[in-house]
Amino acid sequence: MNKDDLKQYSVMVGGGSGCLLQPMTDDYTYILTAKHLFFESKLDEQGQDYDVQFSNGTKIDIKKCVKTQTGWDAEPIPFVLQEGETYFPHKEADIAILKIVPAITGFENIGIEEVFAEPNYYELCGFPSNVEQTREYTTHKIENLIVSNGYFYSARLFGSLRQIDIEGMSGCGILRVVNDNISIIGIQSKMGSQIFPAGEIGFVQINHFNEIVEYKEHTGKLSKLHPPYLKKFDFLLNDCFVLEVDSIDESKIENARTTLRNKAYEITKSDITPIGITELFKERLLINENDSYCLSHKKVWISWLEFLVIMNLMKYEILTSENLSDIFNSYRLKYSNADEWTEIFRGDLLTSDYVGLKEDSTVVVNTRNAPKTNRHLIIPKGTMPKNIGKVYDKRGFRADIGVDPYTSFCFVHLDYFKTKCIIEKLDEYENLSEVQLLEKIKMEYHELFS
Repeated sequence: MNKDDLKQYSVMVGGGSGCLLQPMTDDYTYILTAKHLFFESKLDEQGQDYDVQFSNGTKIDIKKCVKTQTGWDAEPIPFVLQEGETYFPHKEADIAILKIVPAITGFENIGIEEVFAEPNYYELCGFPSNVEQTREYTTHKIENLIVSNGYFYSARLFGSLRQIDIEGMSGCGILRVVNDNISIIGIQSKMGSQIFPAGEIGFVQINHFNEIVEYKEHTGKLSKLHPPYLKKFDFLLNDCFVLEVDSIDESKIENARTTLRNKAYEITKSDITPIGITELFKERLLINENDSYCLSHKKVWISWLEFLVIMNLMKYEILTSENLSDIFNSYRLKYSNADEWTEIFRGDLLTSDYVGLKEDSTVVVNTRNAPKTNRHLIIPKGTMPKNIGKVYDKRGFRADIGVDPYTSFCFVHLDYFKTKCIIEKLDEYENLSEVQLLEKIKMEYHELFS
């Protein structure tokens, strides 16, 4: 992903802006925006200004940007305000959810980020209205997060900006690109005092949108601000066990791929879900717990679907949410956002959470990028010191008493189960039936741990 993708997720909402987000359903899409955009100013009998919310039935002009071969086109999104049906404001904060039915496809690669990274990773992305004709998409880099006050944060932008330079960006997202995903930390809002120092904006943190979802009167009407694949593994069936090979070998690998995806389909019929796994293990799913934003990334959950298939074939004939903890204490899958598998050997792998894992357990790791070679896909028990040196710092270990992870566990990259066990032996799979394929794969997996 790149900054063009930030533009695709940004929309014009009346005289302001908003951000597209696919919640934990495929029935509708959200536009996250500012509540004050749906009010107009009127005069009372004494000539004093007061704000009135637009009445139900009001049509709101909304446009999204669509990339074409020659540039960008503005495409309308039909929207009629109906509070409690299409328009869901927060009771106190200056934010609102617009519910777009049917869903707009292609906007599921955005996740909420409740713990901020470095401020200068983020950009204010929207459509200022200070131009006479076309409202051009604009981004402003965040220099610093200044203060939090209740629902409200303020942030300073880079450069010498006047308030007129960011008019029309109310409701826009504060976003960043993280690998193949977009993260959003908040929506620009209206400051109560309306006194903005030059180059400073206010925003409401993203987690407050889930408060709108949780209002009693909205029960059954809205879904949490998580990607749809966190609700169920069904959304990931076509992404798991890709088993990429050269086109000349495609016919040899096709049956193995189909067989493994059939097993993945069986997993989707269990009561195990990504959101359930997240709630059970939280940051323990990660090599580096500071990378919690990764828990909304699709690759983490593709990894888990593949891992559950491997466990089902290798050891656990019946998989339910009840035996997840048992699996986690013998075969622990962890995800790392590192660029390269072996770079975590001396760093994050030393300080990750291994509490509950017993002697002879296996740590399965998947990384953002596949290993460059197959040389170090598996580090058998007791051999890790050969890779990092005979002496290593044990002060950061988090494990059961008496357990040294580097000498007690086997470490294996998830790619091993696909590359070494299947792709490198694809000639052996070519003419097998589904039953024979499953037996062959089981044998390969069992040999790994024999």
